[in-house]
Amino acid sequence: MKRLLLILLLTAGLLSLPVAVQADDDEDDFENVLIRTTKPYANLVSSIEALGGKVTYQYKYMDAIAAEVPRGALAIIRSLVGPNAITKDDIVPNPTPVDTLHGKNLPNPRTGDERRISSESVEGIAAADLPAFAAANPNAYLINNSIMNADVLHAAGITGAGVIVGVIDSGIRPGFPHIDLDGSVIGCEDFVGDGLGCSNPANGGHGTFVAGMISANVVFTLSAGFTAAIQAYCPSCFLDPPTNSLVPMIGSAPLSSIYAFRVFAPVGGSPSSRILAAIDRVIELRDLFDAGDPAGTNIQVVNMSLGGATLFAGRDLFDTAVNVMLEKDIVLVVSAGNAGPSSLTVGSPGSSFGAITVGAASHAHNERILRDLQFGLGAGSLFRPFDGTQTAFFSSRGPNADGRIDPDVTASGFASFGQGFFTIPTSITIGSGTSFSAPGVSGVAALMLQAFPGATARQVRNAIIASANPTIITDGSTELDQGNGFVDALAASNRLAAGGVPDSLPELEEFDHEVIENLEDVPFLLNNDDDCEDDVVREHARDLKPGERADVLFCVQPKTKQVLVTLFNVTPALPPSQQNVFFGDDILLAIHSAKTSTADDLVFEFTSGGTFVIDDPEPGLLRVTLNGDWTNAGTISADVTIFSTPQPLPGVTARGRIADGQTLVFPIGVPASVSEAEFRLSWRGDWSRYPTSDIDLILVDPNFAFNFDGATLNSPEVTVVDNPLAGTWFAVLDGFEIHTPTDSFKLRVSLDGRVVRIAGGDDDEDDEDDE
Repeated sequence: MKRLLLILLLTAGLLSLPVAVQADDDEDDFENVLIRTTKPYANLVSSIEALGGKVTYQYKYMDAIAAEVPRGALAIIRSLVGPNAITKDDIVPNPTPVDTLHGKNLPNPRTGDERRISSESVEGIAAADLPAFAAANPNAYLINNSIMNADVLHAAGITGAGVIVGVIDSGIRPGFPHIDLDGSVIGCEDFVGDGLGCSNPANGGHGTFVAGMISANVVFTLSAGFTAAIQAYCPSCFLDPPTNSLVPMIGSAPLSSIYAFRVFAPVGGSPSSRILAAIDRVIELRDLFDAGDPAGTNIQVVNMSLGGATLFAGRDLFDTAVNVMLEKDIVLVVSAGNAGPSSLTVGSPGSSFGAITVGAASHAHNERILRDLQFGLGAGSLFRPFDGTQTAFFSSRGPNADGRIDPDVTASGFASFGQGFFTIPTSITIGSGTSFSAPGVSGVAALMLQAFPGATARQVRNAIIASANPTIITDGSTELDQGNGFVDALAASNRLAAGGVPDSLPELEEFDHEVIENLEDVPFLLNNDDDCEDDVVREHARDLKPGERADVLFCVQPKTKQVLVTLFNVTPALPPSQQNVFFGDDILLAIHSAKTSTADDLVFEFTSGGTFVIDDPEPGLLRVTLNGDWTNAGTISADVTIFSTPQPLPGVTARGRIADGQTLVFPIGVPASVSEAEFRLSWRGDWSRYPTSDIDLILVDPNFAFNFDGATLNSPEVTVVDNPLAGTWFAVLDGFEIHTPTDSFKLRVSLDGRVVRIAGGDDDEDDEDDE
């Protein structure tokens, strides 16, 4: 980047004297990228290496490579591969269990008890005995796989036997009996390269927990003191009444096999390129098997309890790559994400066309058991008075930015019982998140493939989605919350048995470049049928059940100083004496920024009303979500008014157009004694547009030190420098990912509030839209 900048400065006549820039290994001088390019890769790989870069992955089943390249070489590499071929190798966050309290604490919590439920012993269930066990103990499924109807298939001998499920996650912690006793894990490959390997007690516990949700097959003898909560809310969960000490842990496909792929280290996230490499390897193993090569493995289902942001939902490299698995006859199941309760929060690759994307449901008995363990016996039913099943408040919601509905289905994902997060092998831990709803559905897919070996992956996908039950969740959830409904293994089996399940994906409709236009015909969204010209929006949410939401879209225009959200007339249906005894009945107010597909809550608060101020909001669709707090005892109503105040930013420093891969440099003279310099870059293709542009603002100070604070997914990009060095600064605009021929931009630099003006700074006329 430094060399590129110097070339640009010298070419433009902005630098008259030679400047020596020492070569160094500073990671800021390199960019990790994904490059779409056709095979063979040899010439491109040679060019990248000649430019000082390193190719990290060459993908076999998708036309792409991953590389670490000098920022200064990006322009040259772009000239070799063409526009829209290079994207950032974004980091996918390390999946972790959700905080289900969000500040709703009670006095004297029994902190940690829910994370280490001890057991006196654990025994496996013999494979031959499992059908009889399932037939005799249907309640054995109430804790983790309640209402999924998997027990009926297990009783009939459909247990997932012979089906291999790939789990792309954090690897395996060995020694946990729920998957060790019957040898569930038949393969494990490491993609992290940190020396721990795929199976290691030091690995993160997420992958072990997820694997057990699919293939666990054990019975625990719980220690005294931990059975009381289960006895209170799920007495039929015990296998040994009246002793009440034996609790089973049965996965949705308990006799399936697990092939693990480790992509997450114990801390931090994973580059998208690494997850793509694991996907590539899954397909390779299946391809080898189909060709009769003994080195192959017949992986038929893949679980990915992970996800991140996308600028182009359904059409970016990550989303399209996972569809290749479906084309190779592999069922892909993905968690929707934990960025709810607002709409437009499903992450990638959950936003892909071919995956089964799974949201999380919350059963009352699961949460009540958890709360008793946290706060003492009897707290559970008071903390969660609503008996019905809810969509978990954290579950990401649809639609996608192009208007497609997601998630596809819902499964249990609140207070799931498993093993792996606490290091003692005899302990049971409790985890919540869509991470733990997806593997239940992966197990159902394994059941379908055992029962119907001639069914294609697309048919299995379509049967599971089409047969889901929309009546199980009783909190008023719509298809934007729960998709087609709660997964029903028996109904999916019956649908496949009846024949006629289509072997194709639904046809895709054309999309508009304006997100609001894509949402115009999407039901259940308030204020989605206008042209974004309303300055004030008023909506009324009536009789919201506990866990039900009303989502209001508010169009934030450029140059908006503040958005003010006023929540008033908050009216619980029940008198105070009948409301939640701990918290009363209230509204969970979530205000989500204009970013789509990613977690970015500006407000997440339990409230009975007030005014909430959002300063300097990103342009696009702000989501104001009114949830009947899931802990409420009764329904609740409320009014909301949303309005914005303009921020007429006087003048701009520079304006123009920028193309994909183009770099523009603007010199900014900063005199001595300036206390604050603000650099602000905005562009037309912000989060109100589909796809979204990614334009970076990189600053270079007079000593040629680089500042990358403006190289994010924010729009606008804003970097504030306190007490800046006097001299010439350079604002570098990098059109990193632009899907139109060009995008219009405005750069505004202010020094102690006074705008710096250079040629091209006239802000009197509007830019034309790019289509």
